Amino acid sequence: MQAKHNGSVNGTAPSVQQPASASGELDDLRATCRRQAHVIDALTGAVMTLRSGATALKADNAELRADNDRLHGRHHGPAKSSTAPKPVELHLGLDVHAPAAARAAVTSALRDRVPAAMLACAKLVVSEIATNSVLHSGASPAGELILRIRLSDTRVRLEVEDGGSGEIVVRKPDVNGGGGGFGLNLVHTLSERWGVEHAVAGGTQVWAQLAPHPLSGLHAAA
Repeated sequence: MQAKHNGSVNGTAPSVQQPASASGELDDLRATCRRQAHVIDALTGAVMTLRSGATALKADNAELRADNDRLHGRHHGPAKSSTAPKPVELHLGLDVHAPAAARAAVTSALRDRVPAAMLACAKLVVSEIATNSVLHSGASPAGELILRIRLSDTRVRLEVEDGGSGEIVVRKPDVNGGGGGFGLNLVHTLSERWGVEHAVAGGTQVWAQLAPHPLSGLHAAA
């Protein structure tokens, strides 16, 4: 009793001893928390690994689908639009008016789409092919001439088809100055490529492909 009284007199609180059982429970709780934290860290790592694997699988699947589509000729997404106009096809009378009508058609189809020099060459070429068809096709005067004009990004292709099967005549220059054209010689000079096709069922097509810069050929023809 005296010791307790002295402690109160000196102003110090008496010490309280914790029971041994309470201290042991606190240590157990701390150990449990540490184990749970370790488990949480392990689970978090596993989740991150699974997510990484899922992302890789998605990428692999996308590549496989793309390869499969390429093998089967399939394409996803909107198709790319082409800037080239649709081919022009006209049916003209197989008569003396055909060359002028063909030139007018070429002018209408290619004006503002190709350089001026290329348009000039196209008009000369189609005029000579049409003239050759009228004069040498051997088709009936009541027949028709089919003109096709195809324009790609860099080339112009002209096709003149008739129902005849006559020989393709290449006219020589008029050395006497009496007029007349160069015939398919001019077509050869101005074209990048040209050719003649005979259909088995009858009919002849003369075609010419023009390069985007035919200035040298135009000067040679002049």
